[in-house]
Amino acid sequence: MAAAPPEDDWRRRARRRFLVPLALLVVGAAIVLAFDGVAYAVGWGVIGLGLVGAVSLLFLEIGLSEDRARERERGP
Repeated sequence: MAAAPPEDDWRRRARRRFLVPLALLVVGAAIVLAFDGVAYAVGWGVIGLGLVGAVSLLFLEIGLSEDRARERERGP
């Protein structure tokens, strides 16, 4: 059984990282749609956390891809 190439491995990990912010967005949207009052505001807060998490992870992935590019330039 052959091991997955490193390129596929980091892509798989990156997709898994984005599941948490996605889940926060879905839960927040469900709260906003289902409730009003204080729970409505909490739902928007959860959506905000999901968006901040997604943007943060996006910047992390950009930084990691730059690191990988530098490593490839250096060679083995």
